[in-house]
Amino acid sequence: MRPIYFYAPALKRYETSYISSETGWKAISVTGNSCAFNCSHCEGKILNTMADGSTMEKFEKELEEASKLGGIILSGGSTARGDVPIWKYTEVLKRYNNMTIIAHTGVVKSEDIARKFKEAGVKIALLDMVGDDKTIKEFLRQPFTVEDYLNSFRFLKSQGIKIVPHVIMGMSLEGEEGDLRTIELLKEVKPDAVIIVGLMPLLNKPMKVPSPSHLVNGLKKARDLFDDVPIMLGCARPRGTKYLEVERFAVDYDIDGIAFPEEETIEYAMGRREVKLSNACCGNVVYDFISRVST
Repeated sequence: MRPIYFYAPALKRYETSYISSETGWKAISVTGNSCAFNCSHCEGKILNTMADGSTMEKFEKELEEASKLGGIILSGGSTARGDVPIWKYTEVLKRYNNMTIIAHTGVVKSEDIARKFKEAGVKIALLDMVGDDKTIKEFLRQPFTVEDYLNSFRFLKSQGIKIVPHVIMGMSLEGEEGDLRTIELLKEVKPDAVIIVGLMPLLNKPMKVPSPSHLVNGLKKARDLFDDVPIMLGCARPRGTKYLEVERFAVDYDIDGIAFPEEETIEYAMGRREVKLSNACCGNVVYDFISRVST
């Protein structure tokens, strides 16, 4: 079996006997807590968990600290056009070309916008993939289409940026079949990695979260369809004792990595696969995978 990578960036407080997030890559929101959309699964609240980089002064301060760790996750709220305006700090980012920049790009509507991300030094682009127009309109409240999402990946890839789609199990209004069909759609854009995550309820806002079997089926579908690219169980997903079976499945089914694994999962994997620990963003599995297959 392949090695398995366990990732612990500084997206949340996390500690096990083997790895903690204390020295992990941090996330900076280039828009603070501002976003043009009010998607049901986020409502901008996720931005509050990131460092505030909404002004040049704040951004440079956060970037200086983050640069010492070798990589950074740049994120933020979308503009009305759909993209996250990371490129507004291009000139600053050019001074930090010795680190890996991973970015949540938002929807990218043209090759010109994709080129802006390239010029800003973005190496890996993260973007949720949504597989049906109804979910985009009614759940995300966005004026986009499935084709807009697919084109985003095509535009970014045309600029030499590695593309790492996230598929949120439980988000499609068409149910599990819709989520699995979303994974199938990714064959059209030849991703450099695929990250499976799960819908998580906001505080004081109940949502139907995906069952462990739903997440397992997503991982299985991704692994079966994309044997030659890394598949990850990402950081945003439901937790709890009953979800331990999802992590164990990931270990047993040759999934390439898990973000913030439970300590029991790390120990379970140690007897079955070569374990590698990293404080990078789990999107960096792209480069970890390339490094492994090239040696």
